Amino acid sequence: MKQNTLIAATSALTIALSSLTATAVQAADTAINAQELETLKVQLIEAKTAVENAQQVAEEIVQTAQADADRILEQANATANQSKEDKISPLAVKNAAVAVEIAAGTIEEIATAIMPEGWRILVDVKDPKIKDRRFQYVTTKAREQALSDLLNSIDMSHQYFFELVNADGEASPLLVISKR
Repeated sequence: MKQNTLIAATSALTIALSSLTATAVQAADTAINAQELETLKVQLIEAKTAVENAQQVAEEIVQTAQADADRILEQANATANQSKEDKISPLAVKNAAVAVEIAAGTIEEIATAIMPEGWRILVDVKDPKIKDRRFQYVTTKAREQALSDLLNSIDMSHQYFFELVNADGEASPLLVISKR
């Protein structure tokens, strides 16, 4: 980009010089007076100044564009790194210690308390009595063990779906609880 700017500036200067040379040749033919020659010198100086100003503006534009590109790249990298951090690690989810105390909650309410924020819970049972049944539950174990303790006692199991996404492409993990 800088090279193109310099080429443009050089071309403009060359054109200005060639018009001065052509004017000098014409001056010999038409006997240009000193005042006209001085006017041409002023115009050449103004053209040179305009080319220098254009070159400076072009360099500022290039610097601004580079700064914008760097900022955009930095933001993209930050977003990519955030996405990597936001990606759900199955081991981290299963092995995280939880502290839950519920005096009277449904399976879905207890599972919601056990799971990390943002997880959806699906209790898949045919008998609505099981879904509506209330339990007293207290645990400070790892999440996987807490879920197993809760569900094994009522002959149910659970399954994680870590890679699900919603319509916006954002992570939308799901825990399915079902009868064995």
